[in-house]
Amino acid sequence: MKILVCNSGSSSLKFSLFEADQELLLAGGGIDWTIRPTRLVFRLPGQPEIREELHLREHSEAAERIRADLQAGPSAPLHDLEDLDAVGHRVVHGGRRFTTAVRITPEVQRAIGELSELAPLHNPASLEGISAVERVLPSVPQVAVFDTAFHTTLPASAQTYALPRTWRTEWGIHRYGFHGLSHAYCAKRAAEMLGQSGSRLVIAHLGNGASVSAVRDGICIDTSMGFTPLDGVVMGARSGSLDPGVLLYVLRRKGLTIEQLNHALNHESGLLGLSGISSDMRQILKEAPSNPDARLALEVYIHRLVQTIGAMAATLGGVDGLVFTAGVGENSAQVRELVCANLDHLGLELNTTANAHCKPDADIARHGSPGRILVISTREDLTIVRETRRLILSEGGTKDHVPQRQSTATTRTV
Repeated sequence: MKILVCNSGSSSLKFSLFEADQELLLAGGGIDWTIRPTRLVFRLPGQPEIREELHLREHSEAAERIRADLQAGPSAPLHDLEDLDAVGHRVVHGGRRFTTAVRITPEVQRAIGELSELAPLHNPASLEGISAVERVLPSVPQVAVFDTAFHTTLPASAQTYALPRTWRTEWGIHRYGFHGLSHAYCAKRAAEMLGQSGSRLVIAHLGNGASVSAVRDGICIDTSMGFTPLDGVVMGARSGSLDPGVLLYVLRRKGLTIEQLNHALNHESGLLGLSGISSDMRQILKEAPSNPDARLALEVYIHRLVQTIGAMAATLGGVDGLVFTAGVGENSAQVRELVCANLDHLGLELNTTANAHCKPDADIARHGSPGRILVISTREDLTIVRETRRLILSEGGTKDHVPQRQSTATTRTV
């Protein structure tokens, strides 16, 4: 079974083509038009990466170029997309409605649009990607795989906010959690590395967006992100958890509009807001020794992260493994060392030499450490492939046997 994975950003479209039955990556890459000039990256396993400057402005143009390159190859014939069985899309917010992967229909697209207010940086981009692929591959089934789905197992005590009943029951306000594709993959991979399925894991997904989850026996029981991706630990340009009284204060006393507040919390806070120089952890680490603001940004980031990891460990009643993943988690030995410096009491003892030289996937805990410390290269694309394949097989097996498009919408509650 051949499956194309699409991960759409506001100004980017990443792709991976898989032989799904063997989970074999055939090709991958992406187009990012935040960079000027726009750049295409195309990768084939075992071959040098191809980069090319383009003049593209929207998802439909990007999808057409990706289709052309996958079908013809940048320089030689490559893959025949006539036998493509499905396209799987990452969608960040599925609300209460979507707790597993679903076939994309017009009704599903409308529902994803209705949820855009809760994930304004993500859901609209997913819809752009879905529409673009529909135009260039109109006969191929499309599947939505949701970041929120992994966290639907949260118990009521972790999921519920102490808010009026109407807010909770009629407005659908509760903790959803995000980065679920990454947390799901890392939970499975960590269990393989530890050689045990019944493990207590704290997973730290640390990228420009960041979240921490508590996973017991492969089931998520708590997570740091909440109703929206704004909640939790400090992120690149997002604030993380905040006293709601601060928001009331700046709205009442400082005259900010809702739009200004939304922009500040999503685009001007986090590491960027603290340091005044960058949302990129690499730049923060470089400037921290000589720049007090960058140093404060790093200290606040580490403090909040250690605090959250400790809370997740308490929820689990102990921890068998701490997982670092995503851009910062996989690549910054310094961040990992700063975090683990305060976690010996949890039985998480870092091997500093292994940490400094590790390449994911790796165990960087000391020999004899009661809890293991793992660095795992996250594979959201592989999670999407697995979920898309499962759905397509449940519906009939291949593109030739997939039922016609039909509504899967059940409720308007988001």
